[in-house]
Amino acid sequence: MSSNWLRIGLYGGIHGLQLLTAIITLAGIADQARYGPSGICILYIQDYKVDQANPGYYLFNANSSACSGIMGLSAISMLLALIVGAASLYYIVRAEFRAVRLIFGMAVVAIVETLLAFLMAVVATIGINTTCGQFAGAGFSCSTIFSGGFFEQETSKTYPKSLGVVNMAVVTSWLCCLSWAAYAALEVLNWRNSV
Repeated sequence: MSSNWLRIGLYGGIHGLQLLTAIITLAGIADQARYGPSGICILYIQDYKVDQANPGYYLFNANSSACSGIMGLSAISMLLALIVGAASLYYIVRAEFRAVRLIFGMAVVAIVETLLAFLMAVVATIGINTTCGQFAGAGFSCSTIFSGGFFEQETSKTYPKSLGVVNMAVVTSWLCCLSWAAYAALEVLNWRNSV
């Protein structure tokens, strides 16, 4: 019976981590890596330069759909963490036998989600590094620009953002990938032991 509680704790912890990291990634990117009513993504900013018509102001191109992609992948990860987590914990709590095909299917889902979470983490990491590289090239620190805010011409409003929250979202995207990889490894071992 105690080994069953250990399995519940292990699997519950992994699925809880999957869910928590996906939520933090989604919220951090949605709230702090986008600004304005049109949700302009500030990952992968290009051509950060002085506005010749208004010295003291800077212009940049922000045409990336990376924020939407990361948010979509985070939402998928949240949904799968809930579904797969509920299914795996159901079989552990009930101490029911899982068919080899079910174990194999759960392993495949976990492997695919690991790859998607890896893609999410890579896109987020490269995106914030690209943006901060543009600011550094103009002689500014990334945190100074983020805290100073981003201006949108349509609303004439400045939107300050938190680089710390964006960096936390990037780190949690990597933790999400690692938690899915851990779960995938457990299911692959379960499948190998059941064949």
